[in-house]
Amino acid sequence: MSDVDLTEAVRVLRDEILETVEHGDRDPPGAEIFDALLRALAIGGESVPGLDLQLHDAVSRRLAWGDTEEVVLADAERVFDRVMIAADRAFRDPSDQMVVIEQATQVAVTVARVVALAAVARAGRDRSARSREEMAQGQLRDALDQQKATIQRLEHELRQDFR
Repeated sequence: MSDVDLTEAVRVLRDEILETVEHGDRDPPGAEIFDALLRALAIGGESVPGLDLQLHDAVSRRLAWGDTEEVVLADAERVFDRVMIAADRAFRDPSDQMVVIEQATQVAVTVARVVALAAVARAGRDRSARSREEMAQGQLRDALDQQKATIQRLEHELRQDFR
């Protein structure tokens, strides 16, 4: 089957794979993963940086809007599992099945890589914020100690003046 035919055959399976009936009008979880699979099939297995960039943007957007890394990875896993079932059922030719499986695996790995990079970046930001907070707390503690010492010195001088 040609790349175009294979892509169209997988596109037909979208509602089944994404379980769109359960989600109504809104985009079902994992839609960006399925779209990345369609793009991967359309380019015929060639690695195009644009594919990674679009998927990276979509996953980053979900993370920015509050989805956790676990939710994004669970959606990728669910889409991958459903693609495997649908590919096994829909394609009789093993070579077509292998192409779909290979591209679905590539997309799932890309999602995992993007989520891992985002988690590492978040951890770095959290560590930096914690360090800044600790440094600010230390500076505040030093300022309070200086004020305490100044107050004690002034109280001591005041007692000396009244004697």
